[in-house]
Amino acid sequence: MTLPGGRVIFDNHVHLSPHGENVKAVLQFQARGGTAINLVSLPDPGVQPSVYYETIYGRTLEMANKVRAETNVKVLVSVGPYPLDYFLFQRAGLDPEDMMRKAIDMAAELFLDHRINAMGELGRPHFQVETEALARISGIMEYAIEVASDINCPVILHTEDLDQQGYIRLEEIAAKHGIAPHRVVKHHALGTDYSYQSAITRSTLATRDNVRLAIASKHDFMLETDYVDDPEKPGKVIPPDSVPRRATMIRQMYDEWENIFSRCFEEVPGKVYGVDLQNPY
Repeated sequence: MTLPGGRVIFDNHVHLSPHGENVKAVLQFQARGGTAINLVSLPDPGVQPSVYYETIYGRTLEMANKVRAETNVKVLVSVGPYPLDYFLFQRAGLDPEDMMRKAIDMAAELFLDHRINAMGELGRPHFQVETEALARISGIMEYAIEVASDINCPVILHTEDLDQQGYIRLEEIAAKHGIAPHRVVKHHALGTDYSYQSAITRSTLATRDNVRLAIASKHDFMLETDYVDDPEKPGKVIPPDSVPRRATMIRQMYDEWENIFSRCFEEVPGKVYGVDLQNPY
């Protein structure tokens, strides 16, 4: 079964690299019926720390323009300091907090210049780290949320897996800094996260089980591949055509597929990013 023409099929989290498949991966997504992506900056420990964010952000913007020029896929862009960058700067003998706060300020300028659509992915490590480092990285996340709130910019969070209390805490942080919780996106949300009540927007890997759990919950959700364009690890995290494949699954399995499509591929992203994915530019 093919996907119907004129339908938005949106992947909320894609990483591309000039050293990887880049446009070929997006063409694979397009060939399966994909129409729009959120292109998120990709960390690269090989970049010189002193010019790290200028390089990473510049690459992301260049890749976005390349995809726009060579495909029919609409591209949103998100850039920000990845939480594990903290350790990269620490190893280089630089002040991680200073570097990452400056990166947040750079992202804010790009948002105000209408060159990006969101700040991220930023947040906390997804594994245990020393208490002092975690506190400092959490402070950087809160600074980002504060800056984003001031300019009405969405934020995409990379964190550890969350339980109900974890989502409540994110809502408290959003309220503290005055950002609407639906404009805070929990990237890589687990399928089981939909059992929790939360106003935080959840974006989940486009696996069959996750799709079923998200739809059954009746909560808002977005789908993502978190595709990492690494020639040494092809298809990481999941292949670039996974979202349109899951869209085909939804159409086959659910009588209300049109409502599901409209909600997760258009209405929820529109509410988060403030764009019409039929024509986001």
